[in-house]
Amino acid sequence: MGFFSWLSERFSHPASQCEATKTAATPERAEVAPGCPMNEWDEVPPYLEADPREHLEACIIASAIAAGANAESKLVVKRVLAANPEHRRVAAIATALAAGALEKSSFTVKHIYKQKVTEENHAA
Repeated sequence: MGFFSWLSERFSHPASQCEATKTAATPERAEVAPGCPMNEWDEVPPYLEADPREHLEACIIASAIAAGANAESKLVVKRVLAANPEHRRVAAIATALAAGALEKSSFTVKHIYKQKVTEENHAA
């Protein structure tokens, strides 16, 4: 038994334990941020569904790359996603503001939320 085999055996978890750990570690969030209830905000998705027929060239190229030299392979493109321009713009602005004058800083944007439009905040 090699070292990596021992590590894998020692620290591997059965699937049921992993699921229990994931659900216990990530409780349902009631707020996006302190004072901001989750029901008043919508998450902005980083990618949007796109029509595969509109991106036929990209699908063909991706399928050819995935197939490689294996001529007998069959690939089916199930869905095509396009980058959400709103998400990209907000992420770029937020990271630029957070970085400030620190050139060597780096940030990862995990979620972006947009406030839902209601009668109360629409009239204001």
